[in-house]
Amino acid sequence: MQMQGRRKVAHRNERGNLYVLYIGFAAMIVVVWNLYAQVGLSFIVNYRSKCALEAASLAAARDLSRIVIDDPKWGYVALTDQPPVGEDTKAGDGYPLPVTGINTIMATVRLEMLVAQALGTNEAMACALDDLRTARAASRRLSRTLRNSLKRERSSNEDEKELVARDIFGNLVRPMDSAATVYRKNADQMLSGMGWKLESMNADLGSLTQEGTTNTPSPERGLSNRAASIFEPELKNYPAFEDVPAAGESFYFAGLGKQTSLVEPALFDESRSVQNSSVIRLVAQLKRNDTDNWMKSVACAQPAYMEDKVPASYMVLRFPNGIPNGTDCLRSLLTSDGLSKRIPLYTACGGDFPSDQGAQLKENPDTSSATVRQAVTRAFFDWLRTAHAKPKLDAIINALDCQFNSQHPSVTYLYTFDDRGEIEVAAPKDYPFLAQTAYESQLYTVATNVINLHGVAWSMRLRDQVHRLGKQEGGKHAGQPMPSTVAVNHNQDEEKRLLATAGSRYDRSRLGLELEISTPIMTNGGEL
Repeated sequence: MQMQGRRKVAHRNERGNLYVLYIGFAAMIVVVWNLYAQVGLSFIVNYRSKCALEAASLAAARDLSRIVIDDPKWGYVALTDQPPVGEDTKAGDGYPLPVTGINTIMATVRLEMLVAQALGTNEAMACALDDLRTARAASRRLSRTLRNSLKRERSSNEDEKELVARDIFGNLVRPMDSAATVYRKNADQMLSGMGWKLESMNADLGSLTQEGTTNTPSPERGLSNRAASIFEPELKNYPAFEDVPAAGESFYFAGLGKQTSLVEPALFDESRSVQNSSVIRLVAQLKRNDTDNWMKSVACAQPAYMEDKVPASYMVLRFPNGIPNGTDCLRSLLTSDGLSKRIPLYTACGGDFPSDQGAQLKENPDTSSATVRQAVTRAFFDWLRTAHAKPKLDAIINALDCQFNSQHPSVTYLYTFDDRGEIEVAAPKDYPFLAQTAYESQLYTVATNVINLHGVAWSMRLRDQVHRLGKQEGGKHAGQPMPSTVAVNHNQDEEKRLLATAGSRYDRSRLGLELEISTPIMTNGGEL
């Protein structure tokens, strides 16, 4: 009986041990389950936060492309070209101005450098380098404004107050406010339900470690064998964030896509952020309630581009008394030693001269005189600038060397660029720019017997309507070309042209530069 009792007690102890084992095993399962549940919840929180942050970065990138600055030398500048429709971008004549993208500006100046290299004169290179200096200054100012817009706190610094970001309608642009709104809309309910909250969101502006994309055409596209032997290999569009040198100078372009798009955060590079940065990186810091657990989400986005639709203006060369000997092509007007005489330079002040009451021609404020070659070269580059990045380098080189008489037997030659970057030359019977108006703040000169070629002295008159750009220095037309009295480009519908003349900047029949060489006088036994 005692033995049986002992066996029963022992049996009960073994079963109790199993209960302890079961309880321990169940506790382990609960712990492991809780651990995996926490990992799973963290993964869900991180995934949802990243998705919300990606949407926020796209919103911020769209805002960046809206920001416009008013540059004293280039007018309205932004990351991308924008159409002339803004209420806040009207010139003094009451018509809106187009916004020029920073890539378009850098490509324009790079083209100038290549053309100056092809001309081989000090005057040409000086013009290109001067535009390069002002373009880099505009790029730096745009970059400062973009970076300032990413600050959440409003600065009391007077210099930073001038960098307040606005769009073409005068609206404040605050990318971080847009980003925060989008993030909270997509993530707040989920975060609060899972015990997390957004502690901070910060932004950086930078580039990519690999080559990016642009829509800015390269002038080297489609080069002939002659030009290709001198310049870089053929490119279609400029690459972003890579140096594309010309004439010993570096050129960088901002990355812009066909649409606002996400980019891989691992490719973000802030070390080269001074070179036309356009990629935004958002970093969100999350904290779990009543714990010391933190989580970080990162997203990057690149803004979109808009097409540059503003057409090139016309350059007019007029020879009412015949073409001077020694100026058989455009290149000779930019390189001849017979254009070394100094001439006075003027600017219309107080309105358009002589059409506006009270307007006067006064001494040009930048420089009161220059040689004929300097003045003609500066005006030529000002006209070339109106075509932006469209021209093909090959077309320009061919036009420089094309003989006047072999093109058309005419006393008037009209030059412009088509949408493919080719030069169009016309010799109209009726001169379309009869109004002899000098636009306010633009360059004008008239001088007698200042061009000496083969014993003959010629007079000249020059109207450069696109010398100074923008509202700050460009007068009431802000450096926009002057419309013609009759249509020049017959590819444009006449009804649309009339609407364009009334205010749109898309009219193709506009004058940028007029150079007239006339009234020859024989000297030293010269012959006409």
